[in-house]
Formats: sequence, C-alpha cells, structure tokens
Amino acid sequence: MLGGALQKVFPDAIAWDKEDCDVTDEHIVQSKISALEHKPHAVVNCVAFNDVDGAETKQDIAFLLNTIVPGNVAKICKELGVPFVHFTSQLVFDGSQELCEESEVPHPVSVYGQSKYQGEQEVQKNTDTYYIIRTAVLFGPKGQSELSKKSFIDIMLEKSTQVDTLRVVEDEVSNITYVKDLAETVKLILDEARPYGIYHVTNSGFCSWYELAKEIFAITGKSMNVIPVPASEFPRAAVRPKKVVLINTKLPQLREWREALREFLQ
Repeated sequence: MLGGALQKVFPDAIAWDKEDCDVTDEHIVQSKISALEHKPHAVVNCVAFNDVDGAETKQDIAFLLNTIVPGNVAKICKELGVPFVHFTSQLVFDGSQELCEESEVPHPVSVYGQSKYQGEQEVQKNTDTYYIIRTAVLFGPKGQSELSKKSFIDIMLEKSTQVDTLRVVEDEVSNITYVKDLAETVKLILDEARPYGIYHVTNSGFCSWYELAKEIFAITGKSMNVIPVPASEFPRAAVRPKKVVLINTKLPQLREWREALREFLQ
C-alpha cells in the first residue's frame, strides 16, 4: 500500500519487492544498492511485519523485519553516504501520554510495539542521516503484493456486503493516515532536505474505530447499523493503548482525516 503510493510520487525510483531482494540478507541488500548505476538520493524502507497480534507468537520474524533489517539497512546507508527513511508506528507508545510529540519517550506495551521501537533505536545507532517517520492506521489502495494487508476501510466495506449490523470498538483512539498524503510528505522532506530526525506524519485530527466506521458508511452512502462497543468485547493477543495521538510539530499540518477519507472513497 505505502510502497505503491511512494512509487507514484517518485516515478523514477527503483522499487524492490520480496522477490527482487531478500532484505533479511544484509550482504544481498548492500550489493543491490551498491550495484545501482547512480548513488540513490535516499533509501526508503517499507519493509515491516505489521500483524500486531501475530507478533505476540511470531516474535522472531517481528524482530527480524522490524528491528534487525532496518538497523542493517541504516548501516549500509551510512557506509554509502545515503540518507535513510524508515517508517514506524504510534504503537511505540503506551497511551499514558495521550498526545505524543516527536520527543516523547516511547514505552511500548506489545511485542509489535517493542519491535518497532527497537527498530527506531537500531536506525539511530547505525546512521546519523535518518528520517524516522512515525505514522498510524494507514489506508489507501490495497498493495499489489500478495502479502499486503487489507485496511480497516477495506474490511468495513467488505462487511457491508455481508451484514447490516456491525459492532465496532469505540474506546481505542488514534490518528489515521492516507498513504497518498504520507508519500507526498516523504517527498517534501527529501526535496527540502529537512533536518534529520524523527517526524510524526498523519492526517490531522483523530478518531475511534467506531467514528471511522460511521464516517466510511456516511461517505459511501451505505445503510449500516454501527453499534459502539468496548475493546474488551473483542479479546486480542496484543495489548493496545486506549488513546495515542501523534502530534506533528515539525512539518506543515496535513489535511483533516475526513477530507482525505472522502477523496479516497469517492
């Protein structure tokens, strides 16, 4: 999903999928980047293990993809003198501080969150020329890869063809992010050579899953009875914070999430 959006704003970029480059092999990654005809303007890492609940039992692969791989690529970028862009998650925070600026110290409460936080640390340890971009709840056109997950929007629209009533969690709150807007912001950061560091990039505002579902059906004109319920009604393997809102203090504010959602759905 994000990779496809980035390819649209960087049409001349060289994109590698799983079949093109084994990112778990540091030597292969280094040889692939070194073999490019021209030194890249930047290396952007979209690789991630993003199954929050699955990470609780698949810890090895979660830490491999979310921690070790970005650390290795950061090291390669430093050796080659290339800036490194890496994406991470609002789930590095525990929700004790509901509004989190870039300087807030993470404290993850799940294996997934811990793997993403340690990935941030590995990137910072292995290169000085990094852009760590924290974001939240991505939506946009489904990625072409067979491993690409459906977004919450996709799931809601699919459900609307099967049932007329949905029970949706109302007591978990977060930002949401249109991948088109996220990709354009990455371009802005690189084009303007913004200072290296950590950035928070989401659409403005925040909502609960229930509020998001209601807005999806309002925009699409689908008749659906949406019932707000507590998260405790859906037991899951991973603990999630009740409310984490990423606050952007370094970049122009992106458009409000409802506007972005409306563009995507219409």
